[in-house]
Amino acid sequence: MSTRSNSFADLACESLSRRGFLAATAALPSLSLMASEAQAAPAGFKAVAENRLDTVVVPEGYVWQPLISWGEPLFEGMAPLQPEKRGAPFAFTRVEQENRFGTHNDMLALFPANWAYPWPEGTVTRAIMCVNHEAVSPFMAAPGSDGQPIDTSTEALEALYACMGVSVFDVAHDPASGAWSVVKGPAIGVGRNRRVTPFSEVVFDGSAANHPWIAKAGAIVNEVESARSGAPKVSGAVKAGTFQNCAGGFTPWGTYLTAEENFNSQFFTSNKTSPALVEAQADAAFAADQSIYRYDNFWRIGGPAQFDLSRNPHGPSLYGWIVEIDPYDPDWRPHKHTALGRKANECATTVLSKTNKAVVYTGDDSNNQFVYKFVSRDRFDPTNRIANRSLLTHGTLYAARLEADGTGRWIALTAAAANRAPRGPGDTPFANDGDVMVRCREAALRLGATKMDRPEDVESPTDGSFRGTGTVFVMCTGNLSDSGRAGNVANPRRKTIAGDGLERNHQGHIVRIQEARQDPAALTFTWDIFAVAGDPSGEVAPVTNGEGEVVNVSSWHLGKPTTTGDRFAMPDNITFDNRKFCWISTDGTPRTFPCNDGVYVMPMVGKGPRPVKRFLTVPVGAECCGPLLAWDQKTFFCGVQHVGAESTTGQDYRGEPNGPYSSFPTGGWPRDAVIYVRRQDGGTVGT
Repeated sequence: MSTRSNSFADLACESLSRRGFLAATAALPSLSLMASEAQAAPAGFKAVAENRLDTVVVPEGYVWQPLISWGEPLFEGMAPLQPEKRGAPFAFTRVEQENRFGTHNDMLALFPANWAYPWPEGTVTRAIMCVNHEAVSPFMAAPGSDGQPIDTSTEALEALYACMGVSVFDVAHDPASGAWSVVKGPAIGVGRNRRVTPFSEVVFDGSAANHPWIAKAGAIVNEVESARSGAPKVSGAVKAGTFQNCAGGFTPWGTYLTAEENFNSQFFTSNKTSPALVEAQADAAFAADQSIYRYDNFWRIGGPAQFDLSRNPHGPSLYGWIVEIDPYDPDWRPHKHTALGRKANECATTVLSKTNKAVVYTGDDSNNQFVYKFVSRDRFDPTNRIANRSLLTHGTLYAARLEADGTGRWIALTAAAANRAPRGPGDTPFANDGDVMVRCREAALRLGATKMDRPEDVESPTDGSFRGTGTVFVMCTGNLSDSGRAGNVANPRRKTIAGDGLERNHQGHIVRIQEARQDPAALTFTWDIFAVAGDPSGEVAPVTNGEGEVVNVSSWHLGKPTTTGDRFAMPDNITFDNRKFCWISTDGTPRTFPCNDGVYVMPMVGKGPRPVKRFLTVPVGAECCGPLLAWDQKTFFCGVQHVGAESTTGQDYRGEPNGPYSSFPTGGWPRDAVIYVRRQDGGTVGT
């Protein structure tokens, strides 16, 4: 769920470069800042109060407006929305949804209308926006009739899948009024506007492009889709598209990276004894993969045949990748870069190393999974945008190991190294480096990477030319698993209220990494705990959470507060402004505190606990996604996702007759939306 600002002028973190990030003799990493630094200063706006309102709330002197919401057409001539309609506000078919804005909008990215390097600074009047669509709620999108909670017709099921993927569209900006608007394409298939859905053509590249699982699954997908919509138009392409698109990133050469996250949740099994599935399960590596990702655990209502494990057991190998889309070139098929590894990807943050190599940071958003980075084999060429589209095809994938003394190293994931490591019962060797990319969770575990508390967004501030400062922030959203209860040095645990044990990580925290020599391509680093989410009122801060448990939600660490000001929980995404402030969106604050999810602002640098201010809250039941600042810092964008899905008491909507728990944004059936916020006087946001 993420993106950072496209512009980071003068964002070198002086405080980090002036000091030895952690003393070599430190017993444990902690909030460690030089005494000579100035006290961390809060942002300049009046904080929003905790609330459970069914609207967006912004500070005094600010105004918010919707940009686009679910179902809005991307092209002229399409039927207008029917906002009074239950469920989808249009004729809910796959063809219609393939040309309309999707659901569960997550990451946002802005691209200059015309690419140039470095990217332009300042105010613009035209741009391209890319938006991820992470998931779909059948109860919201396709409510049934005659008392049935879901419409399970073939037409509705195909449309549900088409809700996911990516939207690409032109936007216009009026600097005088501050208004932003969508520019519709003149006709379907004309111009840059488009959807990339689970049925679109994609190309696999990298070492796993010809992996046996991918080859088998791709052939079945193309067979099914050829009967439905025709064969692929590009040789070697697979009509596997993309879905479960959470966060991602954007590249210096002007392409969009979308991260496929919880892909396992979209598969189902119509026949658990089918010959194809039984044969696949006889392979120990496949059986392990199925166990790790828990295929067929959530989606049980059926769907297109290519997502049925009974027919296509290797179908999940087509997903869990970083996918590159060129917003400027609709004819270039999205590329799935297998060199970046298959996992529950949350983000794909690209920075340039000191030698002009592309470095991409990714997080695996699951309990006890890992932080990764990819370093390209080849170098970025600022004079050849098209050639740069192959930079993510070849390179090395690393997983992070964080040591107790505040140091760390990046472990290269190769078949040779993984096969030398000790194997547990049932572990199978890797056939080659491509096999490692398909099974990279297994390789990272075997090679000793550090298990993390749902590492979601992994972001690094850059200068105006995408050159990394070497500082990296890892958003750890939390860990409620029994296996992760004890945590580790990189994932601290609060003491229980009674002092008789350790809490699960209900609130999450933020880890900060400093690459050696401030070079993103370095193989070693130092690290500390940048902030612990929660309540800063004391080292023991009891709260009765949404499950009725009394838990310690303190934001202290090692006997010291890491934050002051507003309390928050479950940090998800982070972006940075030009004044060295972090903008953090949350996903799950209402599980702990009586407040909707939102956006919190804190300084990146400075001495002492970090003052936190709540900038924005989204409607009840919604998650706040994809924080993004326009280049001139006068507009803040974010996504409002799964609006209406949960009541103020934590009750999930499952098709109850009284309808969803929200009427955002227009007073009717709830619809996910992208919104933007600006100051009423046209000034810089956050001040």
